[in-house]
Amino acid sequence: MLKENQIEMLKQQLLQKKEQLISQAHFSQNIIEELHFEKSSDELDYAEASSDGHNLSILRNKQLEELQEIEIALTKIEKKKYGICEMCDEQIGIRRLKVKPHAKFCIECREAYEKELES
Repeated sequence: MLKENQIEMLKQQLLQKKEQLISQAHFSQNIIEELHFEKSSDELDYAEASSDGHNLSILRNKQLEELQEIEIALTKIEKKKYGICEMCDEQIGIRRLKVKPHAKFCIECREAYEKELES
């Protein structure tokens, strides 16, 4: 079971990552908007701007997904349900949470989940 000081450390890590992602998502959105209104001198410029905009949209969506996962983890901390695997209901190891504090699954269940996605 996680100790209070470990949970507090992970909470601070989540809050820092949240602020970083919010900033990155705003930055990505601003660039996407600039690319959208940019005048293209030829088809190649248009294709490049379109591709860049598409790639930034994918990146921004990933940032927003991670932000949502962080919000869920912060809610779990408040409800005293943080660090429990959503598949097996066992404790997620502290080493895994230090690497990914918004992890939903323990390592074993994550591997099973990824194998299931591959099928």
